[in-house]
Amino acid sequence: MGDSFSNAALFPVYQASDQSTKRIEVGTRVGLLIDRTSAISIDQAMEPFRIWQPIKTKTPNFGFTHNAYWLRFQINNETEHQLTRYVELPISFIDEVHIYHYKDSQQKAKFILGDNYPFEQRPYRHPNFVAPLELAPGLNQVYVRLASSGTIEAPLRIWEPQSFYEESNDFNLMQGGLAGILLIMMAYNLVVYFITRDTSYLFYVGFVASFFFFHFSLNGFAFAYLWPDFVGWNNFAVSTFIASTELFACLFAINFLKLSRFSKPAYYIMKFLAAFSGVLLVLTFILPYSITIRLGSAAVFPVSILSLAFGYWRWWKGAKFARIYCLAWTAILVGVGILVSGKYGLIPSNVYLNMSHEIGAVLLVLLLSITLADRINHDRKLRIRAHAVALAHERRSRSAQEALIKSKEEANMRLEQRVKERTIDLNKTMHQLKLANDQLQLLAKTDGLTKVNNRAFFDKAFQEEYRRVLRMKVPLALIILDIDFFKKINDTYGHPGGDACLRAMANLIQPKVNRAGDVLARFGGEEFVILLNDCSLENAVKLAETLRKDVQKLIVPFEGQNIRFTASFGVACGLPDTTFTPDDLLANADKALYQAKRDGRNCVKTLADCTS
Repeated sequence: MGDSFSNAALFPVYQASDQSTKRIEVGTRVGLLIDRTSAISIDQAMEPFRIWQPIKTKTPNFGFTHNAYWLRFQINNETEHQLTRYVELPISFIDEVHIYHYKDSQQKAKFILGDNYPFEQRPYRHPNFVAPLELAPGLNQVYVRLASSGTIEAPLRIWEPQSFYEESNDFNLMQGGLAGILLIMMAYNLVVYFITRDTSYLFYVGFVASFFFFHFSLNGFAFAYLWPDFVGWNNFAVSTFIASTELFACLFAINFLKLSRFSKPAYYIMKFLAAFSGVLLVLTFILPYSITIRLGSAAVFPVSILSLAFGYWRWWKGAKFARIYCLAWTAILVGVGILVSGKYGLIPSNVYLNMSHEIGAVLLVLLLSITLADRINHDRKLRIRAHAVALAHERRSRSAQEALIKSKEEANMRLEQRVKERTIDLNKTMHQLKLANDQLQLLAKTDGLTKVNNRAFFDKAFQEEYRRVLRMKVPLALIILDIDFFKKINDTYGHPGGDACLRAMANLIQPKVNRAGDVLARFGGEEFVILLNDCSLENAVKLAETLRKDVQKLIVPFEGQNIRFTASFGVACGLPDTTFTPDDLLANADKALYQAKRDGRNCVKTLADCTS
């Protein structure tokens, strides 16, 4: 078989005869027409004025693009009879693949293929795009239109049917072997997960399963055998499984390498990539495939490189279980790197390039499974070592415990004797403490000079008594009394003389305030206060007047002299309610006391006297 170019390589010719049994790699030897509007029809493409050009790159790979591309070439049937040849595009993930066969400007066949169309439209049940051409003797023209939201590659081939079937069988066998390896690894490690409950195995299974569906979606087998009727799903399946593969790869690296304990920065970086992949996984169901496939492809390198870098870092820091992990990721990084470079058109496309990620994937899956088993052995050795250390500690602990028990028994005997001795001392101390506490409580509420209740005790008793009479709806009376001209007494007899008068006043009043709930207290300085519960204003005034007369008659002996004095009384009474507070009652009694002072002292006044 031979081939040649005509018309300055714009419409190359390939020869076909009965003796040609091998495939023809068309490669870049085609005429190229770039349709930047994606609107040129076959009739327009065949117009004489159309400017065709040769492909100037090493491979017919146009990368991610929004353009449509027309390719053309000719097949010369050298025989005098009709020949059958297959035109194959061995790229299974292109949206639109239209193949037209012309002979002497007459259309002989038309094939509308692509993953945007139901699989049943294809003339052959094959994951790639295959068009059977019945070549008439002489020159046959072939036009191919390609358009896709992902990458566009056009490594076209021309096959003799028997060679095509033999090659397809070999390819299918290889893909079946790969599928078998992946499925076995998934099943095996899923069983190990249920036995060990180690989440590393679950993430491993998720990674292998995601790669399984990614790979077989990418090469068309999934569309051919798993979901041939779901065109819409097939259009974004690749981007979905790229995202899930990256997600599980990050989770596996985080868990297997124990990054959270090893390095917080490394842990957070991989967590970020995992979160990005998780969000991208959701977005593949929302955003256009042309966007998500670019994002997913762009994330492959950082996920692979960082997973590998952190693995080598752990190995370098002494984690021997990471060594096989590093070899595994090195294999897939090289394979995927070659594949993605080919997708972007950075390196020439060939059979080894197209199989690079498959070879790397097999090595990755096998090595990761081995490294998981290796880590089990590593962890088992650590557990055995820890168990031995724990047994040694247990023996020492048991000996120490026996010694402690013996020491404790001896200590208990000594303690019992001491307890008996100390109990007697404690009972004596508790009795003395009770007496002291009673004395402290008495001092806390008693005025040190007069031995009656102090101001603090009165304030507390006043509030409690107010709440009680508020519930009972009975009146509450208050008497405030003040020694008249007390300063003069202090000036004449000194403070000891004033103190003697205060004690005498308290001794005089205290026997007369004897009902339960009534309170006598020194209010401050020369003032005393009397709280009377369930007492009318009239009865309170009578008591105050009695006390006033008794005070007027009182004689206080002091240093050979007799001291006489009088007192002024302010009386207030009221029925407590929500508008009449303790402060109101106290203020009313205080006003009445000052009225008594203004009216000449030595008298009893009420609030009514203040307003009259």
